[in-house]
Amino acid sequence: MPLMLLLLFALLPSLPLQAQEPVHARPLTACGHPESPPLSWVQDGELIGITPHLARKLLAEHGYSVNMQVFGNWERCQLAARQGKVDLILAAYKTRRREQDFVFSTPPIVAEPVVLFTHFGNGNQSPWNLSDKTLGMLFGDSFGDDFDQAAARHPHVERVSTGEQNFHKLALGRIDYMPIGLGTGKLQAQKFGLTGQVFALPDLVTLEHYHLTLPKGSVLEPLLPALSAQLQALIDDHYIERITPYFERRYLDTP
Repeated sequence: MPLMLLLLFALLPSLPLQAQEPVHARPLTACGHPESPPLSWVQDGELIGITPHLARKLLAEHGYSVNMQVFGNWERCQLAARQGKVDLILAAYKTRRREQDFVFSTPPIVAEPVVLFTHFGNGNQSPWNLSDKTLGMLFGDSFGDDFDQAAARHPHVERVSTGEQNFHKLALGRIDYMPIGLGTGKLQAQKFGLTGQVFALPDLVTLEHYHLTLPKGSVLEPLLPALSAQLQALIDDHYIERITPYFERRYLDTP
């Protein structure tokens, strides 16, 4: 185990490596964004990160275990939830489109500033002066109603399944802008060795909030007020802030 992870364990003695689930737990199925570190990402075919950890921690108190499913990309996770194939989505932004199918925890898990990343060869670095520029996004990505409407009108949008594809396209100048959460973007640029080729523009596109998300009719829907109260207690205790450095380092240190 890398030395940095050992040090983080020493600094976070209250963080269990695995949420303690009841011996006779009732199983649930969850999915999440596979390209959103440190909140969630896929490693060795499994979703890990802050939100898988939180889901297991919250639901263990109600006698549930959680099976994390990976559906290939973020759009497929949301489709699976709409089709009733999963009981919860680990975290999602709230939009009018999603509110038709999902219900959301009252407190957000985190608030994330969304920015546009670009490459150093882009001579025009003004956000949304994009008439002749290409915007790169992931399948299923949403950054709030206003942004989504603007993106839908934009004539040059290319979507891919993985952040690594998008970052390399950006570094090569095959796309000109990429919307992404600032923290996630910095982590991925570092992970892919591209911090010298891409950077975040200073202007904020939006401030979006990740919520624990349930398909309407989920077996968990009656528990949503209790789950929201548990989540608020963790937020008030700064629990999510305290575990974030561990998951950031874990993402960067894994092959």
